[in-house]
Amino acid sequence: MSTFSGLSVGLSSLYAQRAGLELAGHNVANANTEGYSRQRVGMAADGGPITPAIHSTWDGSGNGVTVTGFERMRDVFLESRALQERGVKSQLATGQLVLARVEGIVAEPSDVGIQSQLADFWAGWDDIANKPTELAPRNQLLERAQTLATGLNAALDGLDSQRAGFREQLVATVDEVNATAASVADYNRAIISATQGGSSPNDLKDQRDLLVQRLGGLVGARVVQGEFGSVDVHLGAGKLVDGKAAATLTVPAATNPSSVQWAVGGATAPVGGAAGGLLNGIDVVLPRYTAGLQQVMTQLHDAVNAQHQLGSTPSGAAGTEVFAITGGRLSVLLTDPQKLAASGTIGGAGDAGGAGALKLAGLAGRPGGADEIYRGLVVQMGVEAQTANRRLDIQTNIVAQVDAARESQSGVSLDEEMTNLMAFQRAYEGAARFVSAVDSMLDTLINRTGLVGR
Repeated sequence: MSTFSGLSVGLSSLYAQRAGLELAGHNVANANTEGYSRQRVGMAADGGPITPAIHSTWDGSGNGVTVTGFERMRDVFLESRALQERGVKSQLATGQLVLARVEGIVAEPSDVGIQSQLADFWAGWDDIANKPTELAPRNQLLERAQTLATGLNAALDGLDSQRAGFREQLVATVDEVNATAASVADYNRAIISATQGGSSPNDLKDQRDLLVQRLGGLVGARVVQGEFGSVDVHLGAGKLVDGKAAATLTVPAATNPSSVQWAVGGATAPVGGAAGGLLNGIDVVLPRYTAGLQQVMTQLHDAVNAQHQLGSTPSGAAGTEVFAITGGRLSVLLTDPQKLAASGTIGGAGDAGGAGALKLAGLAGRPGGADEIYRGLVVQMGVEAQTANRRLDIQTNIVAQVDAARESQSGVSLDEEMTNLMAFQRAYEGAARFVSAVDSMLDTLINRTGLVGR
């Protein structure tokens, strides 16, 4: 072993401790950077040759230390769990949003909602029964009928508008998925190139994994580790990202039910996350409440028209239809208050008793009638919204727990990094002192050995 080898040992330590200092500083600098994973420098002893030369053996203690690389402090299991749980949370949050919009449209309980409008409409028939010959309660009834029809139509229009809006949001979400997937593929390309070139791609991996987590929230993706540090992003049996390449999703213009499909091949992509929540809202939740309101409208139309045609107007004429349904919307056919049939029988000297109006007012409590159907719809909406809120709260807590576990594994602790800085600083100082000691030894050997006669 050469006498000068001590300098090499000290130099290797200086390089290694300096790398540790720089990496600790890098961790501190990125303590608040979203998606950043703390890193640790890997060091290994650089021993002597394991195969001795001919007729000689290695008698040194070692060649110092070498930096083996920079490790990202990431737990693959926790990252996969976070990806899954974040997708579930996004789907539940979107479902909650859909139900909140439905609640806003129906607006129950309320003094101006459909339930109140139905009650006013039935009460209007009671008023006519009490004063069958007066015009005021008849005019008031026609106004209430028009208000009820307008309320039902407005609710249905609101649901249709929300469905169209959520479909546009689904298209925008899929566009964002495509752009994000393309970015993940670009990062994979850069990571593979850096890995093959011997550079550290850790910061690139952090930025890529942040995008992958975003994909999890958008479509509920899962990740499989690829070669040279790349990842593949899967949707069901298909690959959204396959190494350096990214696939494309699309939302067909006219499909019922709606779907998200692969652009190549046209197969349906099994999406979750926000996209899955939007699909469920478009194809399940909103159509269900639309059908419920249409059933309320149909029952109101059929029951009132049937009973009204059994009575007679003040002139003795048979009652006609009060409501009509055209294009899925309710309209009031009668505009003349004298054509309201309040009498209980057809023909005779005119409307004197108001028995027919009483029967119409009694439709409010009819089993299976419009009121009962509407109340059931409102109760279902309340239960469903409450369930969605509870499930979202639970899932939010789950995501928070997983994120806390991830943070404890990959987050930067300033206290820990300050300790590391001090440790690397002291090690650097020790290595410098070792180099000084070797230099002093060499100075003695070179400058003070072999002097004769003094």
